[in-house]
Amino acid sequence: MGTFEGHALPGSFFFVFGVWWFIKFSYRFIRDTQCSGKQMENDSQGKWARRAIRFNLTPELIEGMIIVVMTIAGFICEQSWPYKKWKMFDYNTDPPGNFVHGAEWQHCTMYVFFGIYGAALVMARTCVTGLKEYETFFLALALFVEGILFYFHVHGRSFLDITVHYMLVIAVFIATAVSLGEVWMKKDRLLPFLRSGLSMVQGTWFWHVGFILYPLNSATWDEENHSNVMFATMAFCWHIAANIFVMAGIYGIVSICMRTKRVYARDQELQVGLMSSGASDGDVSSGNE
Repeated sequence: MGTFEGHALPGSFFFVFGVWWFIKFSYRFIRDTQCSGKQMENDSQGKWARRAIRFNLTPELIEGMIIVVMTIAGFICEQSWPYKKWKMFDYNTDPPGNFVHGAEWQHCTMYVFFGIYGAALVMARTCVTGLKEYETFFLALALFVEGILFYFHVHGRSFLDITVHYMLVIAVFIATAVSLGEVWMKKDRLLPFLRSGLSMVQGTWFWHVGFILYPLNSATWDEENHSNVMFATMAFCWHIAANIFVMAGIYGIVSICMRTKRVYARDQELQVGLMSSGASDGDVSSGNE
């Protein structure tokens, strides 16, 4: 992760899944609070819903498979880009056996635990159905591991480098607490939205950290200048605000799409009802003649 690309990859991972979670939870929240029982039944009987049920392709199963694939890809890219770093101990040093490529192996450890969470999602919907009650615990565990790894990741680095990573650690540990709360408070409607938002904040902040520490142009940051540290902490707050606006937009779009779908479904039912009524009247007239 000692490159811009190394920060952009996990940033994209967290942001995409944060957006996906927010869309999923927004849909379920609107469905459960604004749709009638008949409308919910119609929503569950669509063409794609029937195919998903037929092949047991629940959103969480697909999500788990994607997480496993992405974490494996992240692990391989971390150890192979821009050069190979698969060696963990170097026996050509004095004394022999020194631990090398520590930062990369820490990042790979993070990928492994998120891969475990993805595997838990897959297993809970295929072979170990009882695991479904505790799958969020594995997400909390992965986030906790990410937090402690990044907390001890910046020893001996510049003041700015330490600050931007500690901003990330704050978001990670709050997300850990929220995910752990979901294990016991499964019916709480707020916690999933908080988890989604915190994941999006992590994603955008990973990208910003990459721009600060590994700028794409020749301009570099003075990493010991306190003014830059103050700007970085302020920018983190801006990321929180920006992601709140993004979440509001996502919720609005999901709500509009679902409202449009319900109106279309009611129009279809009305047309079918009118056609059935017309056919019945025709039969009655023919009988009278």
